[in-house]
Amino acid sequence: MTKVDIKNFSLINLSFCFFLLCLIVGCLPKEIKTVKIKKSPRIRKEINLITPKLGSNFPLDTIVLFTLKHKKDHPIDSIRLEGDGKYKIFKGNRFEWQSERLRTGNTKISLTAYFNGKKEKIYPKIKFFSNINPTRYTYELVKSYPHNEKSYTQGLFFANDYLYESTGHRGSSSIGKYDLATGEIIQVVNLDNNYFGEGATSWEKTIFQITWESQIAFAYDKELNRTRTFNYSGEGWGLATWGDTLVMSDGSENIYLLNPKDFSQIDQLQVYHQTDKINLLNELEVIGNDLYANVYTTKSDEIIIIDLLTGRVKGIIDLKGLIDRSKYPGIDHVLNGIASDQNKLFVTAKWHPYLYEIDLIKVQ
Repeated sequence: MTKVDIKNFSLINLSFCFFLLCLIVGCLPKEIKTVKIKKSPRIRKEINLITPKLGSNFPLDTIVLFTLKHKKDHPIDSIRLEGDGKYKIFKGNRFEWQSERLRTGNTKISLTAYFNGKKEKIYPKIKFFSNINPTRYTYELVKSYPHNEKSYTQGLFFANDYLYESTGHRGSSSIGKYDLATGEIIQVVNLDNNYFGEGATSWEKTIFQITWESQIAFAYDKELNRTRTFNYSGEGWGLATWGDTLVMSDGSENIYLLNPKDFSQIDQLQVYHQTDKINLLNELEVIGNDLYANVYTTKSDEIIIIDLLTGRVKGIIDLKGLIDRSKYPGIDHVLNGIASDQNKLFVTAKWHPYLYEIDLIKVQ
């Protein structure tokens, strides 16, 4: 076959394919051929947020000036602000506002501008940082106690004169009761291999233990008989008790306040210092209205003290030197485990042979 013949052959094939395509399209039902995709009409915004700029950050107690402007300079009659579960009406196009909740983190508010018989809603994206300098602490070692070096510590607390500990890793997760002085295991309950144990705490006559990715919490009596299971959203990291509320971390900057009767969420905090959030919050312990939290990182041996009423970081405990990092390096030996009992503070680490009683010393 010559070059000319090949070219003619290709043209014939293309023509035949085009004919078949037209035939198929022609045989399609009319309703399929005439379907048109309708685009959603674009809503044209008429109101601009002048101040504050989107993404602005403020110290917690700041009075924020809001200014709105119509693109064609039409007058704005009033503005409705919704936030903190309440609303306020302001005349004109500008007003000053201070949050009544005084919480750090992202603030959920909306502004509805009324003008020319119309209304338009704006969602300002503003964030509040802590407005205080955290108090700095170092420590004094009071006493060392034996601790099971095979325990990948995830939760630690005292109840009924015993030390309870929750451990992690699939295949070796457990909840147990220990004698503080000797480190002796009095009782232990192992989890099924598909569960990765995380934080644990006590409320009234119930002990709770959460899991990492399974979104399941277990309830036990004081003799560690399992009595119930609960479901929750997200990952479980640390768990503590604040009065009649459970406090849970998920490895982010978020702290969740839960109902101990059904694990439903009551409220949420975001933890911030003066310039940024504190994420990777891990094991927890509540003392008064303060939340003590380990931070899951090898970069520092610090415990963060958080104000549970606001989310502000109010203290930082530097525990450098407590763990011999030449013997226990890496992420598998980070500090994780905080417990308090009769004004005494105890800490430990993952896979570590000692539990430490420490006194805090304020840095002047």
